[in-house]
Amino acid sequence: MFYSIHLMNPTINISVEVLAMWQKVLLTCNNPLGLTEEILQESLETAPPKEYSGAHFMGRYIIPRQFVRYDEAQQPRDKNNDSEHVNNLTNNFNTVGYRKESQPPIACFDSQSTSIYSLKAQSGFNRDGALNNLGQECYIFDIYEYEDEYAEVVARNVSNHHSNPQMDQKIPDYVKEVVNAKERGLIENTQDAIDAFVEVIAADRTVTQRSKIKKASYSECEVFSNFRTYNSTGHGKNTLNGFIAAQNLAKQGIEGRSKGEIQTQGYIVYCSGAGNNKSVWARAISNSVKYGVPVYVIGYSQNRVDDLEEFRGKFIADWNEQKETWVKFAMSIFDDCGEFDESRIQVKLAGFKAQYIKPDPNDKGRPTEQNIVDMYGSSIQFDPKADCITLTQP
Repeated sequence: MFYSIHLMNPTINISVEVLAMWQKVLLTCNNPLGLTEEILQESLETAPPKEYSGAHFMGRYIIPRQFVRYDEAQQPRDKNNDSEHVNNLTNNFNTVGYRKESQPPIACFDSQSTSIYSLKAQSGFNRDGALNNLGQECYIFDIYEYEDEYAEVVARNVSNHHSNPQMDQKIPDYVKEVVNAKERGLIENTQDAIDAFVEVIAADRTVTQRSKIKKASYSECEVFSNFRTYNSTGHGKNTLNGFIAAQNLAKQGIEGRSKGEIQTQGYIVYCSGAGNNKSVWARAISNSVKYGVPVYVIGYSQNRVDDLEEFRGKFIADWNEQKETWVKFAMSIFDDCGEFDESRIQVKLAGFKAQYIKPDPNDKGRPTEQNIVDMYGSSIQFDPKADCITLTQP
């Protein structure tokens, strides 16, 4: 038997019309869990309503589930309902019944519905599947009013979804929420905004876990501490090959092309994480001689660095030192080499990959560095007839 629904918090109104409709439908709801107003009152003592930033508690009610909508797109999991967990919850309900020490699902009035009686749930997605298995047509919900969508997203992530059995959110679940928040414009697509959001929605996770969530979120949102690194394999945007393709340059190296095709393209390009990379220098010298075209190397940092200008300065210093070694080797072969001519060296540093990508407010939010840049981060145009930038920088 159900008792009359009453308002738990009279300072925030739920209309009499809404309460009356819920009460009317409750009278005909299938209720194998035997939920009553007495159970609800006891649960307020054993599992008091939680407080969420930007949310106002409106009351705890037994509500016909036909009025509660679950939007799978807002499921705070990387995947939809977990069938094994749903089965575990179903078995737990059959064995223990309603657990009064468990926080009920949270919900708010559904702004997307034309019905004033409808709610949208923020938690309890797997529990909803278990209730379907039981044929339970009503359930206890805590109803909140949120200041904005951001507050709603935070609440659904920090709410305790259930107790024994409980399915903790995993790192991909939190990453999904970060990506969704970014795409919906709830947070800016910056490292600072992501960090702050993760600190709120994953406050009960360890420092190490939150760090992993942040790093995975940077990658998914294409934000990496305002610093872009490049993978050495693959052809995606943040790979060495992807960068070369984005500049409309000939693909790295010489593979898959004949000597005639290499000579037609007019140059060879390589990427290097160090100015004194011996294997890059050896390939560049060998292929420049073999194909009769200049070889251009584009430098980049394989790891995040605090000072890109310092890194690039050292890259150039190491480049010049390695170049001097090769020049000394070449000159040692002959008794009289004549006067040294720098312009005849066909292995050249074209510039560096853009890696400092913090949005520039003075350039409509575009990355601070774009395309190929010089030692100081200024964009430069690739020219297959250009001199080595080490002749003018630093």
